[in-house]
Amino acid sequence: MSGRLSRAQYPWWVRVSLWGLPRRSAVLGFAWLSVAAAVGVSGYAAWVGNPRWYGGMVFLLAAFLYWRAVRWVDRNGSWERDAAAPGSAAGQPRE
Repeated sequence: MSGRLSRAQYPWWVRVSLWGLPRRSAVLGFAWLSVAAAVGVSGYAAWVGNPRWYGGMVFLLAAFLYWRAVRWVDRNGSWERDAAAPGSAAGQPRE
């Protein structure tokens, strides 16, 4: 796993996007949830005729950031919890 960065070395925007989400599947789930929320809110805005509800399209920005963070970690990091950190206990037997 050479060349992989530990989570502490990730860029700030990746750390913020992944905050509390340990697995790739969780991040992708939230990305799709954000897309669904944007579609739902904009559908509601069209239904009630109130353009203020179109502000919910900001969920698409969240989805974009989730997908960018997934791509960044796939290329530069690891989805294993601190597996790339030197001196980590990953792979060590429990006592």
